[in-house]
Amino acid sequence: MPATADAVRSLFVPVTGGTLLLPGTVVAEIVPYAEPRPVSAGADPWLVGLFDWRDYRIPLVAYEAAFGQPVPTSGSATRIAVLKALSNLDGLPYFGIIAQQIPRLVTVQEDSIERLDAEGESAAFAGQAVLANGEPAVIPDLDWLETQLHRQLHKE
Repeated sequence: MPATADAVRSLFVPVTGGTLLLPGTVVAEIVPYAEPRPVSAGADPWLVGLFDWRDYRIPLVAYEAAFGQPVPTSGSATRIAVLKALSNLDGLPYFGIIAQQIPRLVTVQEDSIERLDAEGESAAFAGQAVLANGEPAVIPDLDWLETQLHRQLHKE
């Protein structure tokens, strides 16, 4: 199927209990999982640490843990989706989200996305529950996540 003006190259990013749908334009890179360095003792558990990527030390998030689920364990398929921060908050140009498996590229057409009422597992995440190309996913609220990250990193 040829790409059209209403098509968005995206990624399905598997997390525990669901799948995030991210536009490809916010994903800087998918990298193998690396054990992060801990952050301050007062950080919430979903901020699992900091890791080095290129010339940056960036925060690593267990997205599902921000909504009461346990921090996932890593395995051989675990990856980090490095995302470009969109909020222009001081000291937060990038951040990573733990992916439980290798994210999958997908082209999403405007007419192939359907909003869902937030129920069940997808209601556990901040964002919009959708069916994208017939697959359930959550479009995460990245502004909310970046604000929470900024607060965690700048606690006094």
